[in-house]
Amino acid sequence: MAIPLLKLINLVILLVLLIFLIRYVWDLFFGDSYEPVEWEAKRKKKAISPTLIKEMRKYEDKVRFFAFWLQIERLKRDAIPGCFAELGVYKGETARLLQLMDPERVLHLLDTFEGLPDKDLKQEKGEASTYTNKNFKDTSVDRVLKKVGSDPSRIKVHQGYFPDSASGLENETFALVSLDADLYNPTLEGLKFFYPRLSPGGVLFIHDYNHKWEGLMKAVDEFAATIPEVPVLIPDLYGSVLIVKSWDNN
Repeated sequence: MAIPLLKLINLVILLVLLIFLIRYVWDLFFGDSYEPVEWEAKRKKKAISPTLIKEMRKYEDKVRFFAFWLQIERLKRDAIPGCFAELGVYKGETARLLQLMDPERVLHLLDTFEGLPDKDLKQEKGEASTYTNKNFKDTSVDRVLKKVGSDPSRIKVHQGYFPDSASGLENETFALVSLDADLYNPTLEGLKFFYPRLSPGGVLFIHDYNHKWEGLMKAVDEFAATIPEVPVLIPDLYGSVLIVKSWDNN
């Protein structure tokens, strides 16, 4: 019995879509199309842990992933001293990457773990002003430690409102700091706290540098005007800014 033309066309379209879906899933988990040259070389030498390779394949923002990895490889190569830190941990996805990329470093995790503070939201404009303290509240210290690791000699949790939560870190030195605090107040306070404690050659990542987070952009721009380094924009999915501290600025 002959298949009606319309049904045949629909069948062909479904088959084509299925082929594209299979190719997409295969490339997502097994393809190497996102690999920088250095990553490819180390992977072939089996110098990258299988766990980190697995994380790379399922991590949505490949540009951000490899920006972290390349900078951390540079920190290792140049023997830049200091801890790692993240301000704005949420569920621990980025913290897990940082820990896997350099498991020997102490990693400080700073967050309220209770959502965005009301007093920081009050002055926000644009899309950020539509957020409430319920946003980013679906997390906890236990959940993050389960994802990142709970070794107390390597993973240090500082729960509370920043910069109060940084009490005790005044004499620390940092090699890498990830700021993912979204709002003006914690971003500016994070830059003011961590930049002076950043080793020469150390790096600051500030995530969500885009028009949706006007307060965050304002904080970065204000702070950048006070330092000699020029922030570098990274074309990841939500926009990031990278600052490498000058060797002449200690």
